[in-house]
Amino acid sequence: MKVKARLIVQAAAKINLGLTVYDRRSDGFHEIKTIMQQVSLADYLTFQSAEKNEIIFSCSDPLLENSNNLVYRAAQLMAQRADVALPGVRIRLYKNIPVEAGLAGGSADAAATLKGLNDYWQLCFTMKELLLIGAELGSDVPFCLQGGTALAEGRGEMITKLPDIPFFWVVVALPPGEGISSAAAYQSFNRSYLGSPDLTILVEAIRSGNREALHRWFSEPLTNTLETVDLEQARAYRALAQDLRTIGFKPLLSGSGPTLFMFFDQLKEARNALIAVEQLKGKAFLCWT
Repeated sequence: MKVKARLIVQAAAKINLGLTVYDRRSDGFHEIKTIMQQVSLADYLTFQSAEKNEIIFSCSDPLLENSNNLVYRAAQLMAQRADVALPGVRIRLYKNIPVEAGLAGGSADAAATLKGLNDYWQLCFTMKELLLIGAELGSDVPFCLQGGTALAEGRGEMITKLPDIPFFWVVVALPPGEGISSAAAYQSFNRSYLGSPDLTILVEAIRSGNREALHRWFSEPLTNTLETVDLEQARAYRALAQDLRTIGFKPLLSGSGPTLFMFFDQLKEARNALIAVEQLKGKAFLCWT
């Protein structure tokens, strides 16, 4: 089998423009509805030949360099589905997306691995086949395979593509302290908020491409059910969000947190927000939709 000498693939992060949690399903997962948006903040993966017929995985963050990493698991799953003898591959992951931050960094890495190995090994899996494989790895992987703007339902694996939203500058803000596991967040949110918010307004704003309607959504008091979680780790992002609101910004929570994000029409405004986050002892990333 002929393979490419070296391949580089980008793994883009996602944010949740809105997230609604419903009752728990029979399989133990909560039913959700969310609007996912890909942003330019990204990890990178390289694929190149290995001397032996094996998968060799390494990462720029040593703490993530293990067999439980979704990159390694995705590579193993692709090799199993190929059902043919495959040459060895050396996969290197370069991390930029914070972990346990509600940005789907692991899922983005898994999706990039599936697409990268499909190309590197020339397996010719269709997108439909890749989506089925991706769903086995995690609920966010199917979205990360397709990217753009999308409505996700079920556990998050049922994807309906939406029109791309207009270009916005995005400041991603990570408060100091520990990350938040999705499992912990889904166990501790205020269940009186089941079914809230109503994403109809957001979907209509996206379909119309109306910037003003999107900005009105960003001003809503609740855009994510998981803003109501009762966790010690949530105090840090709540404090940062309150401080940012006090000086005129409109931060929203992505996924299960603790990452906040803000949308801007002008680069100057985004840079001011970036400086404000850093002055408040948070970590900030400037990116775009």
